[in-house]
Amino acid sequence: MIKRENYLTRIRPFIDQTELVKVLVGVRRSGKSVLLRLIQDELRSRSVPEVNILALNFEEMAYADLTTAKALHYYLTKQIEERKGRVYLFLDEIQEVED
Repeated sequence: MIKRENYLTRIRPFIDQTELVKVLVGVRRSGKSVLLRLIQDELRSRSVPEVNILALNFEEMAYADLTTAKALHYYLTKQIEERKGRVYLFLDEIQEVED
């Protein structure tokens, strides 16, 4: 995986701004998923506990039952309640979830 330092430099100031939802958009195959993984690596380098980095890729079978907003909300609420401190959510291919 190639570290995209130019993109990370632009993203870093926003990582800990809790009042903002960050959305990465771009054409297919442009590296959005790779950038999400790079941000997760950045958090690990800041000693964020692995358990507090919650990454879901909705193209994976592990999340096939999370196809509605209601199911996703229930799942995320439960996951977040089980963790201590700030939880970072990474939702890849979120357009696969209805509503």
